[in-house]
Amino acid sequence: MTQAVKNVIFDIGNVVLEWQPEHILRSVFSVSNMEAMMAKTFLSREWQAYDQGLLSTKELKEQMALNVDCSITAIEALLQNVAIALRPIPEMVALIEQLKELGYRVYALSNMPSSIFQSLFEEHKFWHLFDDIIISSHIKLAKPDPEIYQFLLDKHSLVAADCIFLDDNKINVAVAKSLGIHGIKVINFQQAIDDLSDFLGLPKSEPEIQ
Repeated sequence: MTQAVKNVIFDIGNVVLEWQPEHILRSVFSVSNMEAMMAKTFLSREWQAYDQGLLSTKELKEQMALNVDCSITAIEALLQNVAIALRPIPEMVALIEQLKELGYRVYALSNMPSSIFQSLFEEHKFWHLFDDIIISSHIKLAKPDPEIYQFLLDKHSLVAADCIFLDDNKINVAVAKSLGIHGIKVINFQQAIDDLSDFLGLPKSEPEIQ
């Protein structure tokens, strides 16, 4: 291990799991203005509250149906498709396996509604690779609030400088860095693997995909 980093912290959506909200929206709705539709759904205040565990699924469905001017049934279909579309990125799962084999501690830190996380937890088998999984809706805190990063550090007595954080949101990475955590802005899985490998001095061989 180099740079004294012993702990690798992963965001989940668009880092470990595929996350393409535009495709998910188009699977249910005919979308002419994607920016406006995103603002009414996945970027809405209601979704942020849902991520943080401050809004129930019933409340979310009712409010989002009003936002989009559609039936609750359509919103239910959208939520079902979210869990279906969040598929593991094999190369990232292989990277996590490699990190564990090399002795790193690996954590997940994700903004995610409890119901969606539960579906994903039951379906996929890689969760055991993480030393801990911090989900926003479970603790009523969400990125980029510095408190959620501090929660993870405090819970496991981690030193910020001993950690590196990977997230696809540059604001989330910037907040982590402001706390002394190293950070990588994820653009795609290969860039993330390359950047982390360079930072940690990992073996150059590609992680084996199971």
